Parts: sequence; structure tokens; C-alpha cells
Amino acid sequence: MASALDRFERVHFVYKTLNGVDFEAAVLVPKPLAASGEKTKSPLLAHFHGGFLVLGTILEPVFLPLWPLELAEAENAIIVSAAYRLLPEAKGPEILDDLKDYWAWVHSTLPSLISAQWPHISLDLERIAAIGESAGGYLSLQSAFQFPEAKVKVVLAQYCGLFPDIPEYTHQAAEDPSEANAFVDNYLASIKPGAIRLLTPFPELLPFVEAMVKTQRHREFMGDDERMTLNYGLRVAENLPPIWVIQGTEDELVVKPATDAMVARIRKAHPETPLLYSVQPGGHGFDSPHGLSEPYVAEGVEFVRKYWA
Repeated sequence: MASALDRFERVHFVYKTLNGVDFEAAVLVPKPLAASGEKTKSPLLAHFHGGFLVLGTILEPVFLPLWPLELAEAENAIIVSAAYRLLPEAKGPEILDDLKDYWAWVHSTLPSLISAQWPHISLDLERIAAIGESAGGYLSLQSAFQFPEAKVKVVLAQYCGLFPDIPEYTHQAAEDPSEANAFVDNYLASIKPGAIRLLTPFPELLPFVEAMVKTQRHREFMGDDERMTLNYGLRVAENLPPIWVIQGTEDELVVKPATDAMVARIRKAHPETPLLYSVQPGGHGFDSPHGLSEPYVAEGVEFVRKYWA
């Protein structure tokens, strides 16, 4: 969606520094809003990129669909997309630590940075939506489950049923995974102790992801900390915001039965939570070219606006 990204002003801020490594968040402001000079209170669309928690960059153009950009334009919203540590250099709980630090920065520091850059814009922290595709959808849901201090009002999560305790989240293993296992093990052996990897544009590391899928080792890299699981998130969440989940019927990376199971478990654990489940034909990332005029997107955006207003 590179052409659509051109319709936004973009700046980067550092939300934390660890061992000399800066963790950045990209801020997108629709150009008409940035240029208007009219006092505006803008909602926040907090975005997390996909990539199996293994690859991707903030606002990865290969993964980012059109419709969230159009939604930000329609609502005069500010998009903020944060980098986070990536597997397997990182452990799963370290990614959750990045989430926690990101949300603390959003509430403590981001509003003043926005006002300094665009004096006519103030950030409305009472209108926060968390959004992400694939692994980013997982992180959007984790934001709502585990970090009430984030004050997320609504979650938008695409093809995101990759919690390690969802049995249906599986991949077709290779008949002989020995070569793929060797590829994965060689990569692991090459990691320097303490290495931090934040940004890996697609398709870099795609061979590693393919080998990881063939060996069904994604759960291994996510780790066995219960905080990574759906069960833990549903147990500790006292109140969940409304949730919109999108899934493709032909998705081979995050299969529909996995997201079906995730949705069913959320509904069972929190029947009071409004949840819209949009299932459409297509594979992983099927919604990438879709705009707000797509019927299922229009329905979902109407759902979101009820709680994001």
C-alpha cells in the first residue's frame, strides 16, 4: 500500500532504548489533517505489524491493508505503528515487555510529541483502537487482554488465531523435516548472545519462516510462558473491549479452524463482549487491496465506530 502511505505525513519517534538499541514507532498523520491548521482532537489507531512475530517492519507495505489507512483518513485519526523484538532472537515474553513499554509511552509521552510536531492536533487517548494483521492481530488482542492501562476501546484483528494453546493452529509438516530442521538449527546457532532484531523487511528471513512452518517449531520459539497463551489472556482480562476479527477461508498460514476456535473461546469466556467475526473467501492477507467500500469492511467499520466514537 505504498501509494496510500504517500497520503500521510510520517515521522518516527523512539519509544524506548534497550542495550543501545532504539525501538521506534512510526506516526502517520493524514496530509489534509496535518496541513489544515484547524484545532483537532484525533483518535489513535495503534498498529502492530504481522510476520509470525519473526519478520516484518513497522507499517510493512507488503502486509498493511488499504482499509485501515482509509479509516484513519475518514476519522482524522493518527496511526502509530511500533517496532518490537522478533523471534527467535527474542523470547515471547520479551515481546510482551515491549508492548507494555509501548503503551506506557503512548500515555506518558506521545501526546506531547504529537502537539510539538503538529500544534493544532491533540491526541484523544479516550479513543484508542488497537489493530494488526496476523501476528499484529495477536499483539492487538494481547494489548486488550493483558494491559488494561492501554485503555483500548476496540480491537481490530485480522487472521490472528496463532496463540500457542490453540490446538487447531498447526501447519502441514514436511514428510522429511530433517533438512528444514537443520536450516533452523543453523540459524539459531548463528545468533549472537543478547542480539536484538527489530526490523526485517519482507521477504528477508522468509526461508527461515518456511523452514519453521515445515518443522512446526513456531510454538517452540514463542516459548512456554503462559502469558503467551489465549487461556491466560482470557483469565486475567477483567473487561474486554469490543473485538472485530477478520479471517479468510483459504488461509494456509493461520487456518480458519484456529481462528474459529479462538473466537469461540473468547465468546465463551467473555459473553458480554461485543464480537464481530467476518469470514471471507481468500488466503492470508486477502484484505490487503480492500478499501472501506468493501461490504464486509463497511460492516466492520460501522461496528468499530460504535465504540470508537
